[in-house]
Amino acid sequence: MGKYTKNYYLKALSELVDDIVAKYAVKIKAIYVGGSVARGDFVPGRSDIDIYAVLREDDKDEIQKRFEAEARRIEEKYFEDLKPVLDEVIGVTVTTLEEIRNGKSFLGKGFEYHNFVNSGKLLFGEDVRELIPKPTLKEERELAHEALNHIYEMVQKQERWFKWFRWIPLKLFSKNKKERLTRQAFSLIFRTASVWLCGNGVYVSGKRDAAKAFRDKCSRERELYEIVSEALRLWEKWAVAELSVKEMKWLFNNALKFVKGLRCL
Repeated sequence: MGKYTKNYYLKALSELVDDIVAKYAVKIKAIYVGGSVARGDFVPGRSDIDIYAVLREDDKDEIQKRFEAEARRIEEKYFEDLKPVLDEVIGVTVTTLEEIRNGKSFLGKGFEYHNFVNSGKLLFGEDVRELIPKPTLKEERELAHEALNHIYEMVQKQERWFKWFRWIPLKLFSKNKKERLTRQAFSLIFRTASVWLCGNGVYVSGKRDAAKAFRDKCSRERELYEIVSEALRLWEKWAVAELSVKEMKWLFNNALKFVKGLRCL
């Protein structure tokens, strides 16, 4: 999108990692990039960047603040005009070797475990993935159920606003506001689908893979099947062009419907 290219993203990522390593190498066991950037299916100008750092010792809170400050500096240099659209263009999350070994790291939690182990890309240090205890199927189901309930509660709180929103002309919203809402709606559909699939023993993370796996798993749930299929089509369009007003409103309305429908399965 515009000046943003994959090489531009990777240049910003490389500069951030180089700066962090130059200052804190002795404290770091490993640095990874996750999500769509790790998989290579990210969309420049639409996708964010997820960084995971594993520390040798437990001074996590202070190091987290320092790494976040480094990330904000890179954001200002490379992504200033994306900041109003994305909550964070570059997200940095820190854990420790002790947390990993004790099974207390977020990297070992259900969906995040499979997402990280299957697609996380090592950028610096030693690979620690084999050190992460694999969650049991029971733990995965419990975590997925908890996450889906949290998403559903969030949707319930926002539903009145969305019902009100469907009658508002989109021309009254700024371009950045529309971009932010569109991104949130896509995230709601595909993230929820991936978490639900994990709770049912299917481990995927990318939008295309999540859509295919969900359709295979829920082929009889025609409404949900059609929502995730159309959402994927719109995502692929949005990667290269703007959505129409009709498409945006469909997306907002059906993101809510999809979450509520999944809760009933």
